[in-house]
Amino acid sequence: MRAELVGWIGCGALCVAAVTVDLSAPRIEAAPEASSDAKKHAFYMLASEEAFMRKGAAKSFPTDPWSQDDDFHNREFRRLQALATSDHVSVTSMLRAIDDGARERWPQAPGSVLDETVPPCRPRPIY
Repeated sequence: MRAELVGWIGCGALCVAAVTVDLSAPRIEAAPEASSDAKKHAFYMLASEEAFMRKGAAKSFPTDPWSQDDDFHNREFRRLQALATSDHVSVTSMLRAIDDGARERWPQAPGSVLDETVPPCRPRPIY
């Protein structure tokens, strides 16, 4: 009985400590939403860089279209993250800009074409 009581007291003390740490931690302000112009600029930039980023991804995974697409989206995310950081806006709003721009057919740089297909996932060949 006594060991059980000590266990419950210890558990309670840990819970109180966790709540205290949470309540005393400094709050991080969420980054603001990107403006409409910033979203359209991000979409325009990424749409114009898509062919270049896809070529780089194709070099990394020459025989695997699914991995190429995955690598491209990683490159796209890092580029968006850098844009969001430089503009002091949320990454989420920049990601939404890419989605909205593709769905709503926002203006793009002349000659830029968005690839809206998804290659099937197959076992990766041995490199």
